[in-house]
Formats: sequence, C-alpha cells, structure tokens
Amino acid sequence: MENGLDKADDEQGYSSQTAVSTLVEWFEDAEETTEDARKRSERDRDYYDHIQFTDKELQVLRERGQPDIIINRIQPKINYLIGYEATNRTDPRAFPRTPQDEQASEAATDAIRYVEDDAELKELFSATWENMLIEGFGGLELVIEPGQNGDQIKAVGWDWDRLFYDPHSRKLDFSDARYLGGVIWMDAEEAKAKWPDQAELIDQTIGNEAELSRTYDDRPTWKKWSSGGSRKRVRIVQMYHLEGNQWWYCVFTKGGKLESLPVPFVDQDGQSYCPLYLQSAFVNRKNERYGIVRQMISVQDEINKRRAKALHRVTMRQVRSEKGAVDDVDLARKEVAKPDGWVETNPGFAFEILPNGDQLNAELAMLQEAKNEIELFGPNAALQGKDSDAPSGKAILANQQGGQTEIGVIYDRYASFKKRVYNGVWSLIRQYKTEEWWIRVTDDEKKAQFVGFNRQVTFAEELEKRLTEEGNDPQIVQQQLQQAASDPMMAQQLQMVVRVENQPTEMGMDITVEHVPDMANVAEEQFQALVQLAPAVTFPPKVYLKASSLRNKEELIQELEGQQMSPEQQQMQAELEALALEERRAQVAKINAEIRKLTADALKTSVDADMAQANAIGLIQEPRVLTSDASPPPGETGVIDNTAAGFSGV
Repeated sequence: MENGLDKADDEQGYSSQTAVSTLVEWFEDAEETTEDARKRSERDRDYYDHIQFTDKELQVLRERGQPDIIINRIQPKINYLIGYEATNRTDPRAFPRTPQDEQASEAATDAIRYVEDDAELKELFSATWENMLIEGFGGLELVIEPGQNGDQIKAVGWDWDRLFYDPHSRKLDFSDARYLGGVIWMDAEEAKAKWPDQAELIDQTIGNEAELSRTYDDRPTWKKWSSGGSRKRVRIVQMYHLEGNQWWYCVFTKGGKLESLPVPFVDQDGQSYCPLYLQSAFVNRKNERYGIVRQMISVQDEINKRRAKALHRVTMRQVRSEKGAVDDVDLARKEVAKPDGWVETNPGFAFEILPNGDQLNAELAMLQEAKNEIELFGPNAALQGKDSDAPSGKAILANQQGGQTEIGVIYDRYASFKKRVYNGVWSLIRQYKTEEWWIRVTDDEKKAQFVGFNRQVTFAEELEKRLTEEGNDPQIVQQQLQQAASDPMMAQQLQMVVRVENQPTEMGMDITVEHVPDMANVAEEQFQALVQLAPAVTFPPKVYLKASSLRNKEELIQELEGQQMSPEQQQMQAELEALALEERRAQVAKINAEIRKLTADALKTSVDADMAQANAIGLIQEPRVLTSDASPPPGETGVIDNTAAGFSGV
C-alpha cells in the first residue's frame, strides 16, 4: 500500500518531498502516543462539566438509594479565571525598529487592532485560554480569505479535540514540533465536490476502516477514517509540516493527498512560518499537556466520596444482637434505617444499636479538610476579593495582587501566545495589504477618524502638513490652499503625488502586548492617558471635554465658552480679538508667500528633473542664444520649442 501511495504522489506531481504514507504515519503516531494524555484531558473537561462519577459509582449510589450529589469546586474556579481574562484583556502595540518608522508605529498599531476586531481574535483568545486551563492546550489558525476589498485576514478557531501535534515536541509553544494539524469530518459527496480529481482516493478511505479512536472520531458515529451507514462520512487531516526551512500545507485522507502546497506566509525577516498557533499551560516529563484542573481532580474526588460516605453513615445504623433477637433480620435492618423505625425484639436476647458519631465526625472532618485543600488551588478567596477577614478595601486589593502571583505563570504563557499571533497578523498585513487600505480607529459618532495605508499623498497634503507643523493655523492653511487651487496651473502642481504614506512593507515593527485594560476605541485610550497626566500637568477643562467620549461634549464646551463675562473681561476679549485679527492677516500673507515659494521650488525641481532625463537620452539639443543683432535662421523663431521632446510649455 505504501509503494502505491508514493507512486500516486509522483504521478500527481506534488512538489512536497514528504509522501502521504509518511504523513499518515505521523498522524497515527500522534494519535496513538497521545491517547492516554487525551483521555485524561477529556476527564478534566468532564469534571468541569459536572460529570464526576463513573457509571460503576452511580450504580452503587442507586443501590443505596442515595442521590448522586456532586459538590463541584472546579467549575467556579475555572469560571473565575475565564472571567478574569475577559475583564483584563490587553491590546497589542507596535514599536518601531528604526527611528524612520517612529511616525508609522501608531498606524501599525491601529492596523493590528483593526484586524484583531475584524477577525474576532479576542473571542478566539478567550477560547484558547479556557482550553489551556482545562485540557492543557489550545490554539487558532490565521488564514487569508478573498473579499470584495482584496485579501482579508481572518482567524479560525479549532476545537481542542480536533487538534494534534508532533508527540516529540516538548516546548510549551510547540516551537520544536515538526508538524501540527487538525482533523475534520465531511460527507463523502461534499469531499468529492471539493476535490473532484481525488474522488477515487476518498472512496479508498471509505473502504479502509480501522480501529476506534475516541478523540478524533466523528460525532456520533465511531469510526477511525470513515463512518458507515446511509450517510458516508470521511475523516480528513489538515497538516502543516516542516521540510528544511519551508513549511508545507497538506490535506490528505487514508487513501492519499488531496492538496499539497508550500505555505506562502513569511515573517518580517523573510522566514517561512506556520500559521497554526498552539500553546500549552504545562508539560510533564512525558510530554503530556495539561491544565490547572489536573491538580484538583483527586481532591474533588475526595470531596464527592466523603460527602456520599457521610450521607450513607447518617442514614444507616450498625446493630449488635444475639441470634434470635429478631424474627426477621432484613425487616429489622430496614426499620433501623428509618427515622421512625420500629423493631420488635424477643425477650432475653441482647439487641443494641451501636453509636457511629465518631465515624461520622471523622468523615465530616476529612470532608472539610478536602474543601480547604481545594481552595488553595488556583484562584483563592484573596484573588476573588472574598476574604472576609480583610480589614479594608486596600487590604482586599493587596490580597488580590498577592493571589495573582499563583496564576502569573500560566497567564504569562498565555500572553506569549497572544504576542506570537499578533506578530503573525502584522506579517500578513505587510505581505497582503499592498493596495490602498482604510481602517476606522474610533467610534466617535460626530468625528470619525480613519487611517490610510498605501495612500498616495499629494503635494497639497504635504504642503498643508508642513505649514501646520510650523505653527500656522490649520484652518487658515486649508483656506489659502483652496484659494491657490483656483489657479489651474497651480492646481495641477498641488495634485502631484509626492510619496506613498504608511506602506506596511516598508515598516519594521516589534509587536508587544500592553499590560493595560483593553479600551473600546483609540479615543478612550487617549483620554485615559490624558487623565493620568493630570497630577503632573494641569490642563484647562476644555481640553478634557474635547478628549472625552461624552455624547453631549460639544454642548458642554459651548456652555463653558458662553459663560457671562464682566465688562473688564469683555473689553479685554475685544482687544484680544483685534490683536488676533492682525495676526491672522499677517499669517495669511506669510502662508501665501510660503505656498508660492514652495510651489515654485517644486515646479522648478520637476522641470529640472524632466530636462535632465531628456538630455540623458539625447532628445534636447543645446539651445542657441539669440542676440539682438542676430536673426534666427530661415524657418526658425527666437523661441526654443521643446514640445517635440514630450514636454508641455512652461
């Protein structure tokens, strides 16, 4: 079978050097060697989901007539950590690698945060965090999808029980894994429609059934590579594997390859990388991945069993009697167990109900000890702010900070996972966002702000930016530029493209994760930064109102500006307005002169460049200088005509 598969690969012209027989062997190796670890992870999920008694234990409780009471101390702790992550989400930030990229770092930050929101990365991060806590590892995949506005960066969330990895990997972030992947199940007809040229391979897989694999089986049918019945289902493996320094993407079944192509993604350094990001919470010496639920399992078992045992002791009685003390032993046993039981004994025979208070007290003491023990795992009362012994609010906050130390290790690994994903997002932006691209960076309803990438900047925009940075009134600059554009020749000059702004391919950035609360938008983040400066820098109230996200801030500003002034203040205001008018006139004259000068310089530079290029290719001859005593040769005039060289008259 292996030779036939290898030959089929060669005939189909796959350029990957790894045969499908090897890929199948890798996957089945991962499936078999991690089976015990996956079973334990499934048990950890069951304990979180309130499934904590085995079928045998439930049968014993039914025979006793006891309810299957479960005191689930695991789920509240995990739920707290899930909520802790959701309420303490952080944002990515790009930092420039060179001084030339400093101005572009904010734009790069906005781009990454836009993709984060558009691809719903925050929700997928939370799902991965939950898998890390319970099963021990999880992850997501970055993909490129075609859209109306070009290629779109999206993310795919993988269910934990559909992921597999190189079993020889020991690193928490799987950076030493040779292959990673996931399993999907499809209807056979759907698979044939997607890969019509590989219908025979799919049929081979359906006819090649094997032993049961619990984690990767189809739901609810249990087959390994295919499921029978009227609805034919086939298991398809999607695998990323490394060949040399190049990552490859392969889709295959037991029958053969369906797809095989090199991963086109490269990072900022031009290196191939795997877009499937996985992260573990802990790894033991057997390379098994596990979460914090694992250490709570045995104590949770003791809580449940001690509770059931104590309840059993309360409802049952131990009796010591002489033979013949009762006529029916079974009836006497049932009556003794009843709260109002009645037992008739025969005279002359000893019959005694033994006290079991010491045993019951011991069971309850061990039950309480188990409860106290499980409280020490994960988030404790201090971290959750439930410490009733804390003397003040500050003490509660101090306790919470101390309680966070225990989960700091796993949370730091989770932050590392997010940083790797953000770096992948930035690499995709640099590689695929090559056309003009606009993103919205604030949800201010009255003043929407947009950031453009690969945007062509005109001479007018560059001139406006320069004049504004020199301290001129932006409104005056804009008005004078509009007036200058009324001249057709100057308007043509002002619309010339002088550069391309915010080119991701030209930006070198280092991505980090800010350890600050996630903000709804950039405007809110800037406002919070402004508020933090208040103790050191005093700003007028108007500054805070403008930076806030209040819906009626414009009305508040107008009310603040329209407060009643005294006659002296009114006279001073009039004098200031007159002075401002004079300054405005002077500024207008200065701006107009600057516009004319810069426009003329730019025009001269453009003409000189065109002339130099024409001279370089021999299109323009040396002009003859005509004096007043000389006359031009017949058929010539005193004006040099350059239109033949492709130039318009200047």
